[in-house]
Amino acid sequence: MSEQPSKPNTLLLIDPDRTTKTLLSKAYDRTDFRIVQFSSGQEGLKAIPKIEPSLIISEFSTTDLDGKAIFKRFIRDHSFTQFKHIPFVLFSDTQSRDEHGKELFNLGLRGWYTKPFGAHELRDVLENSFMTHDIVQRDRHLRQEVKRSEYRYRDLLENANDCIFTLDNEGKFVYLNNRFTTMTGWDKDDWLGKPFLSFIDSADREVAHKHYQMAHQGRARVFETKIVGKSSEPIVLSFNITPIFERGTIVGSIGIARDVTEQKKMENEILDLKNFNESIIQSMEAGLLTTDLEGRITSLNAGAEKILGWKAESVVGEQIKSVLRPEEVDILLSSPPPPGSLRYSRETELTDKNGRKRTIGFTAMNRIDNKGKKVGTIVSFRDISELKQMQSQVIRMDRLASLGVLASGIAHEIKNPLAGIKTMAQACEEEFEGEDSRQEYLTRIIRQVNRLDDLLKTFFAFARPKPPDRKYHTLPEILQEVTNLVGKKMSSSGIDYIEQIDTALPAIMVDAQQIQQVLLNLILNSIDAMPDGGELKITAQKISSQEARLIRKQTKAAKGMNGAYVQIKCMDTGVGIDPDKLEIIFDPFFTTKPNGLGLGLSIVYRIIEEHDGDIHADSDIGQGTTFTVTLPTGE
Repeated sequence: MSEQPSKPNTLLLIDPDRTTKTLLSKAYDRTDFRIVQFSSGQEGLKAIPKIEPSLIISEFSTTDLDGKAIFKRFIRDHSFTQFKHIPFVLFSDTQSRDEHGKELFNLGLRGWYTKPFGAHELRDVLENSFMTHDIVQRDRHLRQEVKRSEYRYRDLLENANDCIFTLDNEGKFVYLNNRFTTMTGWDKDDWLGKPFLSFIDSADREVAHKHYQMAHQGRARVFETKIVGKSSEPIVLSFNITPIFERGTIVGSIGIARDVTEQKKMENEILDLKNFNESIIQSMEAGLLTTDLEGRITSLNAGAEKILGWKAESVVGEQIKSVLRPEEVDILLSSPPPPGSLRYSRETELTDKNGRKRTIGFTAMNRIDNKGKKVGTIVSFRDISELKQMQSQVIRMDRLASLGVLASGIAHEIKNPLAGIKTMAQACEEEFEGEDSRQEYLTRIIRQVNRLDDLLKTFFAFARPKPPDRKYHTLPEILQEVTNLVGKKMSSSGIDYIEQIDTALPAIMVDAQQIQQVLLNLILNSIDAMPDGGELKITAQKISSQEARLIRKQTKAAKGMNGAYVQIKCMDTGVGIDPDKLEIIFDPFFTTKPNGLGLGLSIVYRIIEEHDGDIHADSDIGQGTTFTVTLPTGE
């Protein structure tokens, strides 16, 4: 960008003598210089606004005014106010200068030269005058710029949205802007000269003092404290204090304070709301799991930790498919409903940390941010394993009740004819001779009738179980009766029998004969499951009501016995039970034995039910089966 041509210097000459102009032109022969001459002082003054001279030279004697009158009018007339910076020089004889020089110099006369003088002297006069004028002009512009900068700076400070202050080396206020008053309610003049720390609330004064000392050691500090406001409402300010250096020495500090009261209040409200929501989520019995769009787990509440067996800190940030099986995740996160639609519930199985299958009911929803954009998935789920077992047991109980009524009717109708057949067969047997070959037929008839009678007794036991005659018994004495019956069969089958009973095991309130029937049935099933031998282990321990796996609703009798329970486990190393059949092994007429009736475990189930206890089975194919029986102690 080219420079603009400089404005030529114009000299206003007030002098009746025309030779002065010629002499000046010769003395200062430059293209950027022009001379405008007037003989009259009044005419010369009148021309100043029009020609805007860079220098005014006047002869003391003009056609109408003398130099003194001309200069005084130039200085005192308000119409020349904006031109008072123009240098004014007088030419005269020595007498006039001596007579009026002091007065006029005091008024601001820039120069006074005495005649006669030559071209060289005039050149010096002009050079010095113009140079002095330039210096004065630059100084004037600099002063104006400094003043404007000062005004802008002060205006910026005074009207800033933050409180700006300076402290001396003793930590006292030296300057405070206007924001101080609106922010605190105090008049800023009341705090000038007072210590900064006395402005801080007493509870935060120690912290503020620490930061102030660090700032006055050369390190800028940012901190938040409460202050002593004029009102009783708490005011929180965020301070930024920076040291002021002068020749390498700290002479004070400058600070900026911002009112963050509303921000802190909002932060506290958000934190309280976050803690409130977090406490609700963590207190939920249901599990809550969230993932991001990449399938990483972002949160896991206490309910989910309990169901899945994983701790939140160990899985948050991990891929959900590294925690659950991929096929389970596909079901869990498949096709959540669109935003705003109704939630829907589904059921599936999840594998917990210990490899145990759990049936859960769950809902899955898209996680939406404040812009309505999907950022992940929220899964809420509940362990319904026991509920599903209860449902199957209710169905089983309904089936048992129906079959019981049917069995009772059939047994009653068949028993009388069987009794007649047996009586007639026995009468015929007495009439035949001992060597009669027909005697064998009658013997077979009686044997089959007896077998049918035993079957009917079993039917009756199933259909109309005898109410338990509860008394206190110790488990070892009940178990001793059973092992006496099957001990020989176990040894002949190559089965090692192990018994682990807690020495402090309390007595149980049961019908001893019925519990013997339960244990006998379970042990015989275990023997049949180990045709090639194995190990049969019976354990018993005391557990609390919280540990007892009572998945049925307790009866009124059982509700009065919520103290302790005895847990009995019958564990074998046999062939195991197919997982698909574990749910139906207690159903009547279900059996895996070629000659079995399928009523043994059904009767066991009914007996345990009548004792307000529980029974369930766990099995692995080829590994063995464990039946767990829980009975109340009555404590």
